[in-house]
Amino acid sequence: MVNKDNYRILSLEMTITVMSTIIGVGILTLPRSLAKSVGTPDIWIPIIIGLIANMAMATLIIKLHQRTHGQSILQYVQEKNMVGYFLTKFLTLGFICYFTFIISFEARIVTEVVGVYLINQTPSEVVIIFMYLAITYAVTKGLQGVIHLNLLFFPIVFLVLLFIIMFNLQEFDYRSLLPIGAEGMVPIIRGSKETIVSFLGIEILFFFMVYSDKKSVSSKYINIGLAIVGILYLCFTLLAISILGLEATKVVTYPTIELTKEIEIIQGLIERLEPLIIIVWILTIFNTMSNFHFIVTNIVKEQFFPGIRAASIAIILATICFVITFIPNSLQETFSFGDFIGYLGLGLTLFTIMIGYLYIVKNKKRDTEQSEVR
Repeated sequence: MVNKDNYRILSLEMTITVMSTIIGVGILTLPRSLAKSVGTPDIWIPIIIGLIANMAMATLIIKLHQRTHGQSILQYVQEKNMVGYFLTKFLTLGFICYFTFIISFEARIVTEVVGVYLINQTPSEVVIIFMYLAITYAVTKGLQGVIHLNLLFFPIVFLVLLFIIMFNLQEFDYRSLLPIGAEGMVPIIRGSKETIVSFLGIEILFFFMVYSDKKSVSSKYINIGLAIVGILYLCFTLLAISILGLEATKVVTYPTIELTKEIEIIQGLIERLEPLIIIVWILTIFNTMSNFHFIVTNIVKEQFFPGIRAASIAIILATICFVITFIPNSLQETFSFGDFIGYLGLGLTLFTIMIGYLYIVKNKKRDTEQSEVR
């Protein structure tokens, strides 16, 4: 592993890493999830609400890090007192479970998508073994290797997604978005729970901010990155309900892939572009899994096994994730597992922000009292 002092993450690198982490399973499934939970043409409004909520959380996380003197929030809280020590262990176990679960979930979705659209004769176990070997190898190359993979793959992913949007725009009909607010705020609020979770990935800031200089990462640039992801989500969701229809979007498992089937270039000369979107999507899933795997490996090493090589820990964690990947018995159970993971991640993120600010306020008050005594 690369020591944190050997490599510093710049603002652009952090922004791209956060964007790469967020664009995972959600880009394929969010239109369907929103169509089912909202059930009206207003499914674009919860995306904006979810974006604003996550921008606020990202800003709080960055401001929090700027007050922890270069430490991660777990390190900062742990050093303060005995209560902080136990809180840190609780949060540590929570994040270990969360990152392990989400790696397993994303791997399972990869097997499902690849099995349906690409290589349906290849056993899922073989696909997953190669996926875990690849991300484990990436993690053993350290922080710089993981970050540079994000920088390498994200432009490819972004350009292909833009390509799909552009070639579907001619089929877009704004009338499919009407009427607005016909059934009130209840469906919109219901859908907002989906979108707030769909932007999760910002929690990596708790851990990657340690590898950046105090003022090198600005909330402005992170929020611009989140806005770009939000626009992508918005475009694919609007295109899905306009081209596929609201009712069809509810039942299609991966609406984004179905949109690629609508693309026809040069009057039928080039068709069936879904393998392209799947291959590019696997790149972003690879980034997401590598980022999470790097973080959870570092957490386990730092908090529990400082004497063990990080590469060994990464291999052990990959093995555990491999087992968890196949626990859900069906695709429906897998999506339910994903919902649980999303709410777990949201809960951990909010709780960590709250604890961090409580400790900062408490320490500031204590320092003020000590200075008055002097």
